[in-house]
Amino acid sequence: MRRVAVIGSPEKPSAAETLERTKRWLANRAEVVFADLTYDSNRALAEKPDLLIVLGGDGTMIAAVHNLREQQLPIVGVNLGKLGFLAEFTIEQLEQEGGFLFAGELPLTRRVMLDVALQDTAGTTFHTPAVNDCVVLAGPPFRMIHMTVEADGDEVAQLRGDGLIIATASGSTAHNLSAGGPILAPTAESFILTPICPHTLTNRPLVMDARSRIVVRVTQANPGTTVAIDGQTSRLFHSSDRIEISRYAADFLLVRNPKDSAWSALRRKLMWGEGPNMQ
Repeated sequence: MRRVAVIGSPEKPSAAETLERTKRWLANRAEVVFADLTYDSNRALAEKPDLLIVLGGDGTMIAAVHNLREQQLPIVGVNLGKLGFLAEFTIEQLEQEGGFLFAGELPLTRRVMLDVALQDTAGTTFHTPAVNDCVVLAGPPFRMIHMTVEADGDEVAQLRGDGLIIATASGSTAHNLSAGGPILAPTAESFILTPICPHTLTNRPLVMDARSRIVVRVTQANPGTTVAIDGQTSRLFHSSDRIEISRYAADFLLVRNPKDSAWSALRRKLMWGEGPNMQ
């Protein structure tokens, strides 16, 4: 039997009921080795699970991945939130169709993550993985900032504008999408660099190989210029600081719904590629 851990968002009103419902459904199907309402998926690792079920939304999924660090597990996301690109199952779908989880090899998508290192002049380094993106935001008083971007030691661009998004394929449908960046297949081993409101007609989004080592420096910052990681963690970013980004040592292992696809989710949830209404 698979050893299964279940965690849920402490902030979702339906999480406690769904946690009990999930445990009942798992009975006689798997050995539940950990179950709690917590974002700290690391607590489950001591029980050596081989599958993690996360109850919440995409934010809960991202928190779980962050806390696993390099000890990534296959994750099943049960959506208790709104959009749910990563947490693609409902509890009803899990109960009715989830038997595939215990019937052989799991249908996994292996997704690249960012390894983000923010270095300041004092020699301190803040180090974290990122599932979706690392975003430089101009911040108050909201004047344009100036940035230099390098890849593998070569200068890529001088940017002037409101910021920069460095995204993974998973993050291509998040902030990157809203800023006009490209949508990538979830398993693409690539990084996306998308300027935010660049003050030029020549800066456009750029897709780079995930083997690249990217360095971002802000040569002119605002007092409130900030680096945001997956929308969950933020640090002030000063003109003398730098960000180094490379591929994280572990991949995010997402169990996909075998009856669905990334493209059908885009069509269903964001109405992507729909034709005009002829009525």
